[in-house]
Amino acid sequence: MNGEEHYGVKALPELYKQWSATGMVANIGTRIVEVEYGKLVLEGNMTADSHGFPTSRGAIVHGGAIATLADEALASVAFTLAEEGETTVTADLKVDFLRPAQPGRFIARATVRHRTRRLAFCEASVEHAQGEVVAEARAVIAYVKA
Repeated sequence: MNGEEHYGVKALPELYKQWSATGMVANIGTRIVEVEYGKLVLEGNMTADSHGFPTSRGAIVHGGAIATLADEALASVAFTLAEEGETTVTADLKVDFLRPAQPGRFIARATVRHRTRRLAFCEASVEHAQGEVVAEARAVIAYVKA
């Protein structure tokens, strides 16, 4: 089955339309840039007012907001491999913060490395819009009945 025919790839854009009005997706202003079977690119917008942490050098984006974008990308990329009736939940998340990030637009690129019947092993990078990677993340994502 190719990605264009796969349930998760087809369903994810519609789900993001619903999620964009509330919760964390709305808070970060996340939108899908690219989606295919086992690969995903998300864009998020983090502001100083909503996601900033004051420092002597000006606002930086709080690590929790960066981790949230990474987690969202990881669970969503795993969903591209989901079968109808399944959803995804994060079972384990590891985020390495490489450098502080100024508020602005961020890109999260995620891939599925391997899927078993119940788990997906995924990785992602989060970069500032100028292309500088600010965090790398890995997750084990579980498939559960929707």
